[in-house]
Amino acid sequence: MVASMLKALARRSLHTHAFIIPALRLFWVVTALIGELGVFYWSLGGCRWPKINIGHETRQPVPTKHVLLIADPQVQHPVLIAPKSWWSRPLRRILFELNLRKSWHVTSRLKPDVVIFMGDMLANGKAATTFEQYDFAAQKFKSIFDVDPSTEIHYVPGNNDVGLGLLPAASQKLRAYYTRSFGPLNQQLIIQNHTFVALDAPGLIDEDYLRHGTEVTFAEWKPLPEGSISFAKAISAYDPERVILLSHVPLSRSETAYCGPLRERGSIRRGAGQGWQSMLGKQTSRFLLESLQPILVYSADNRDYCEHKHLIPTRGQSNSHRTYDETTREVTLKSFSMSVHIHQPGFQLLSLVDPAKLANPSLNSFADTTCFLPDQYSIYSSLYAPLFGISLLGLLILNFKDLFNKRTRKSFGGLSLHRSPMDSGPNSPNLQSSLWSPFAPFSPVAPGIKPSSPRGKLPPHLRTPHNGSASHLVASSRPGTPMSPSFLSVPGPFREKRDEEGYAGYEDDEDDMMPAQYANHNNSLPGSRSGSRRNSLDNLGMGLGGHPWSHLASRGQSRQPSFVDDDDDYDMLHDEAEQALDQEAAPMMRTGPTSTFAGRTSTQKWRWSKSFTFVLRGSLRRVTIGIPSWTGVYNLLDLVGLETGETGSLTTPSTIRSRRQGKKGLTTLLLDFLSVFWPSVVVWAIINWTIL
Repeated sequence: MVASMLKALARRSLHTHAFIIPALRLFWVVTALIGELGVFYWSLGGCRWPKINIGHETRQPVPTKHVLLIADPQVQHPVLIAPKSWWSRPLRRILFELNLRKSWHVTSRLKPDVVIFMGDMLANGKAATTFEQYDFAAQKFKSIFDVDPSTEIHYVPGNNDVGLGLLPAASQKLRAYYTRSFGPLNQQLIIQNHTFVALDAPGLIDEDYLRHGTEVTFAEWKPLPEGSISFAKAISAYDPERVILLSHVPLSRSETAYCGPLRERGSIRRGAGQGWQSMLGKQTSRFLLESLQPILVYSADNRDYCEHKHLIPTRGQSNSHRTYDETTREVTLKSFSMSVHIHQPGFQLLSLVDPAKLANPSLNSFADTTCFLPDQYSIYSSLYAPLFGISLLGLLILNFKDLFNKRTRKSFGGLSLHRSPMDSGPNSPNLQSSLWSPFAPFSPVAPGIKPSSPRGKLPPHLRTPHNGSASHLVASSRPGTPMSPSFLSVPGPFREKRDEEGYAGYEDDEDDMMPAQYANHNNSLPGSRSGSRRNSLDNLGMGLGGHPWSHLASRGQSRQPSFVDDDDDYDMLHDEAEQALDQEAAPMMRTGPTSTFAGRTSTQKWRWSKSFTFVLRGSLRRVTIGIPSWTGVYNLLDLVGLETGETGSLTTPSTIRSRRQGKKGLTTLLLDFLSVFWPSVVVWAIINWTIL
């Protein structure tokens, strides 16, 4: 791939298949590497475990525990998701899962000592009706978040894991499934002499609704056995120090509370619905803050980052004399999975040291920071989609540029630009003016250019002027001076030759002393097809418009019909030359200001047309504007890729060749498309199904 690019670069063929296809192939391989792994590593390039200032230097480093907190993985499983569409739901689930795997692949490189999942491990665990269904989804989650055996893993229940607001029987069933798959609902963790209190927030909300229905306070409420309130009261009974509270649902705060600069939009609004609640109740939040006295609170569920400071009430004081001595910071974590609510997912890094290692007890024994993951939606919409469209457009231009240029020259019949009969044609002595240039000024001999015979690549039937009869020949003895035909009336040696199509003709033996343009070909002989065609054009072209050589041409000869073989191997030079001669002779065969449109016989007239004659770059030009012909319309439809049908299909050989070239272009486009994208697809598959 690289070698072919270098060869094309050495030949300076940057616009050919030899360079463009390998370049696109290499470009898409690099793009796949960047989009699937590069952006993930780049986003975590500056993500490091935070350092803790212990207040003094020690000979040996202070042991530090690194805790990784992940919120809302929302792993989906088909057995717990109602099918909405046979294709969109599986596709979204696959992309969602691949994003989780890539995010965890780069996050696990941080090598945490402890991993805590802050709830909603499953996207729809509350829909499970049997333990087998719940365990299938739980095992899918654990297969994605594969953790080293030496790493501690802890789980905090979320409303999608155990449900919220369900009937007691259904709630007990789901909690039993959760306990068997993930562990206890409420738990206490000791990490570096810090007490982590992980609460069952959905169960706490359900119990709070029961308490509120009886209209009693938390002090008067008799907690449910093994409930969240009884667990919190049991923890507060022995008054642990340096408590870090873990709750899936955020604590209560004002709806206008500022969430900090890292939040993408708005603030946390108070709300509740079927199976969810955005905040804990005010009394519930006050009860937790007062009984546990946490130094730090982590929550989830909101998907977006939010940082808020809560006032901690003093214990043992009545509501009328309550004082607030300290504040604690609550951090609502970013969602680790893709979400429509945020652009960038994220996670939290927490470093802990033993408070006994601090030089001053007032120093913080912890430090945390937020890390962000790349926006997966932007990778697809802002990286892959635009580059795919540009690449596809480039392949279309590369494969159809020749066909497009050829069709645009003959498809638009409403506007045609022809040579004037006064201009020099292909048989003029101005041999240096190209047959294909319509803007060459008339001059018998261009200044500074020596006339020469057009020997070389052009075949003899294009280089030799012919006449409609064998009696005389139109020629010039020297550039710019027409001579009598009798000077060259002696026939030269001929030999019979058959062309590729089987037509018998005669070809002269080119004499070095006799230039090819002065050779005499007997056009009246059988099979002289090309010679008859060009002599008729010579006679008609030179006999109209008052050209200085018009007296040499025989008037009144009709143009011989020309047969064009419908073969793909037809000589393109011969075909293009005949088309050019047709365009050259078309305006000369008109008797009035009419136009020949693409696909129409040059002897036919178009009624609604207008002609304009002007001088451009020293040459007389004529522009004819009229209504496009049906042939031009069909060619335009073929140009944009639409089929014209049986009634409107064109049967001319040029149209058939154009359609065959169009089919070849589509086939080549498909092959180029596969050639460009298959290496990147292989790289994508290796990254997503092998490395991950």
